[in-house]
Amino acid sequence: MVADLSILKVASAMAQHAAMRHRVLSENMANADTPGFKARDIPAFDPKEALKQARRNAAEGQPFASPVDNLRPFEVETYESSPNGNTVSVQEQMVSATDAQAQHQAALTIYRKSMDLLRLSVTGRIR
Repeated sequence: MVADLSILKVASAMAQHAAMRHRVLSENMANADTPGFKARDIPAFDPKEALKQARRNAAEGQPFASPVDNLRPFEVETYESSPNGNTVSVQEQMVSATDAQAQHQAALTIYRKSMDLLRLSVTGRIR
């Protein structure tokens, strides 16, 4: 029987992180022409730290607190800004959004495959 389902909690936290990053990046894009707006981002997701936290909370009998709960967007340092003081680079935001989408897809794949393994262990078949 499966005793440790921390991987599902980590996959969920990873998907939440990607969603939060999408939200921050979309705010950047929406304000690409706003005078004085500073581009923001959030710290990178650390799956090892999330897994350690999930296992620590499980061992202590505490609910898993998503690492995303404590994240705060920070101002991105850029080399150039527009004449109106805006630091949003549409090209950089698109690259970052693609990265966040890939992270979200990876989280969903991890979750889906973990569920397939659980289903296989219980029923003897995947579908």
